[in-house]
Amino acid sequence: MRDGRVNRPRVGRARLLGALTAALLGGTTLAAHAQVAAPVDFSGTWKIAKPRTSILPDDDAIPFTASGRNQYKTYRSKRAKNDLEFDQTASRCSAPGVPRVMLTPMRFRIFQDPQVMTIAFEWNHVRRVIGMPGHPPQISLFGAAEDAKLVGTKMGTSRAQWRGNTLVVETKELSDTTLLDDFVPHGFELKLTERLSLIAPDTLEDRITIEDPETFTRPWETAVTYTRQPDAIFREDVCLDRVFGKPTLPTK
Repeated sequence: MRDGRVNRPRVGRARLLGALTAALLGGTTLAAHAQVAAPVDFSGTWKIAKPRTSILPDDDAIPFTASGRNQYKTYRSKRAKNDLEFDQTASRCSAPGVPRVMLTPMRFRIFQDPQVMTIAFEWNHVRRVIGMPGHPPQISLFGAAEDAKLVGTKMGTSRAQWRGNTLVVETKELSDTTLLDDFVPHGFELKLTERLSLIAPDTLEDRITIEDPETFTRPWETAVTYTRQPDAIFREDVCLDRVFGKPTLPTK
């Protein structure tokens, strides 16, 4: 004891964090997770090869359930009347969700490291985060459905693993207030499986399998391709300026 204070052994932050992580992950440390090597690096700036607003060229090919098709028709009818309350992205600039955000006609930049892949979109400067194989598993507090109520789920929870040179990304826990494109609805049970691969040195393919028993009668698939772009700065993009008009700024 010195100056009335009890002397306690000093424990390094790294050691303390390692011990805590090991306890939370059942003895698995961060260092063990970080050993995963990436066979392909998708880093860089990309843009969709053929801009589109529909998840499929022909929406009639989507295997809707009866309730899913009714909801889809309702949304198309509302948009025809310029009623966009059902579309929180178009009416309030809310995050588009997945896979709709991957249909943006604007550029996006991929930052890839062993633990996290971050996709930074030029549109409204929104971000998407994907847990890579080197990232420790997310700890569930109350189960997936209850956890999703505690955090924002517009972009869902994405985890990835390598299968050869293809990065397989599984996304779940998506809010059912988002859309797959401008019209196609989904439920909370939606599960997306994306397979990202370089089909050419400057061509990225995202092959997407969509599953949701509430909205679709069976799993179905679509694919989107992107071309590599020069690594130029992203301009400022404020979605609300497009929705409500640019604000009047003071001149002095």
